[in-house]
Amino acid sequence: MQKSTSLNGFLGSLQAINGLRALLGGYMLITDPSGKSLDLNVEWLQTTPFPNYLIPGIVLFLLMGVTNGWGMWLIFNRKENRAAFGTLVGLFLLAWIIAQVIWIGYKDFLQPLYFATGLLQTFFGLALTTRRKKI
Repeated sequence: MQKSTSLNGFLGSLQAINGLRALLGGYMLITDPSGKSLDLNVEWLQTTPFPNYLIPGIVLFLLMGVTNGWGMWLIFNRKENRAAFGTLVGLFLLAWIIAQVIWIGYKDFLQPLYFATGLLQTFFGLALTTRRKKI
């Protein structure tokens, strides 16, 4: 039981950090689609379908921010599907970073950092899922 409690705490904490950062970053991109407030260059989007950062900001806010917040709530309230949802949100984050690097290339140390946190979220979610099946 102690190991599950630790895994829940790690996963919930990652979701809280990633969710808050995504909500803030998404909000900043929605309110300033030029990306200047986050030191982003709109020219990076030339090889993407986006003329500015509005749509990526909305996706970041909803897909990364809201889902991580919801996942954190599921974890800390011990809801039934918290582990599977945590895994899914980790996979969303991995897909987000992979798509970002494919479309705009490597631009910032935050890309590998968030990729690593996505891997950790996926790992912790899978570990919790496996652990729950054994119990």
